[in-house]
Formats: sequence, structure tokens, C-alpha cells
Amino acid sequence: MPSFLAYGKVLYSSMRVENNEKVILVETRPTGIHGLDELMNGGLPDGRVVLLIGGPGTGKTILAAQFLYKGIKDHKENGVFVSLDENKNHFYSEMGAFGWDFAGAEKDRKFAFIDATRATKASMLKEEIYKEETRSLKGKELPIEKLASELQNKIAYVGAKRIVVDTLTALFYRFPDPVERRTAVVDLIESLADLNKTTILTTELQHLGLERNAIPEEYLVHGVIMMQTLFSGGTTTRALQIEKMRGTKVNPNLVPYTIDRNGIEVFPNMPLFEEK
Repeated sequence: MPSFLAYGKVLYSSMRVENNEKVILVETRPTGIHGLDELMNGGLPDGRVVLLIGGPGTGKTILAAQFLYKGIKDHKENGVFVSLDENKNHFYSEMGAFGWDFAGAEKDRKFAFIDATRATKASMLKEEIYKEETRSLKGKELPIEKLASELQNKIAYVGAKRIVVDTLTALFYRFPDPVERRTAVVDLIESLADLNKTTILTTELQHLGLERNAIPEEYLVHGVIMMQTLFSGGTTTRALQIEKMRGTKVNPNLVPYTIDRNGIEVFPNMPLFEEK
């Protein structure tokens, strides 16, 4: 049976003994989100890339930002946020509503923000206006390489242990051609995996409901967390599920969560819908 042991102040370890000989050790980093770590027996596997999937308004960015801020404040683990969707001022303002002072963390060299929105939106405009000039960038590998290089620089600058990239969906507009998009997604995920940092990568849920087909990105990452808004008998509830997490034992049940002024809280032992 697995046993879970404290590993310093930050990392937790899962040990499994097979045939009284082989011991498999997996270190995890706590997210700091109440209830979520309980589902994963300690937290996210260290150095892995986890895909966070959810529909609009489910709190993907909030959960990812909370993971970074809790790391900075509670575990002395600095972080980097890569935004493909919104600028820094907007992000700081939204997260400030939860009491998370990312601007202060940035001044203290504990946090870095990479604004990649200009790269995606400007390139879309250029493709419409300067088709001839952009034809030489048909493969579009270069922007991903530049992003990876900038991320490495920021990681070194703040000594980051935690990374967030929000959101993969923005690449769908940056790379309208399916083949180029697939190449960009694979390049990005491989680049993140090579960093050996605990990383959350967000993307949009394409179809609502419990029945769905897995998206290709799920096969490229180490873990998948699903966030949804469900409806039953006129009642709405937010639901979270750990769909997979390589290297650690998880509770795969669909469980409720809330978003309030303190951020996200998960309730592993509460039913999704109250019985009437």
C-alpha cells in the first residue's frame, strides 16, 4: 500500500514497495488549494506538466494563479505566469480581488509575468495585412522558440519552481492551419516538459457535459484536471475531476468546488448536488 511522507517543508513523497525490493518515489508539490491536494495525495507531481481543462467562467486562470501565489507565500517557491490571452495589468487587477499581490511579488523578484498576447494578436493582424512578409514564417516554430527562451530567462531571474501558461486555446488563433497548430502545441508542451518545473497549462473545454472525447493535448501531458459547470434539476454546481496524474495515486471522483473572495476551494467529501 502507498504511504505518504513529508519531504522537507514543500515536497511530499509517495512510496510503493513491490516484492519487498523495488521502491518507486514520486515527489509532489502542494498546490495550496484546500481540498485539491487531498485528491492527489499531496499535490502535483514535481517537474511535470499538467493540463487544466475547463469551460468559460470555471476558474482555470484563478486556480492556476492560486497555485503560483500559494507557492510564493506559503512554500517560498517563486513562479512565472505566461499569458497568451490577457495583459499584465488586467491579470494583476483580477487577481488582486482575491488579495493576491502579484505586483508586489514581482518587485520582490519572486514572480515574473510574460505577456505573450502581443505575439499572438499582432501576428494575426500581420498575416492579414502583410501576407507576403509572413510567408517565410509558414512553420511558425520561431515564436515558440522565442517564448521558450524568454521563459528560461525569467525562470533563471526569479529562481522559479512553478510555471503557468494560460491559455493554450490562444494558439488556435495564432495557428489557424491544423498542421501548424499541432506542431506548435507539441513544441510548446515539449519545451515545458524539458524545463523540469511543475507546470500548469490551461485550455478551453470544447464540449460541455460529462460525455466527451479526449483532446490530443491530453496524451502529451503528465496530468489532466477537468473543471466544469454542471446543471441538474434547476441547480448549478461547479465540479472538478482529476482525470489522470502519472506517478501519483489520485481520487478520480467528480467533486464540487467553489470560487469566493479567497479563491478556489475543493470539497472532496461533499456530494455534487444536495438531495431534495
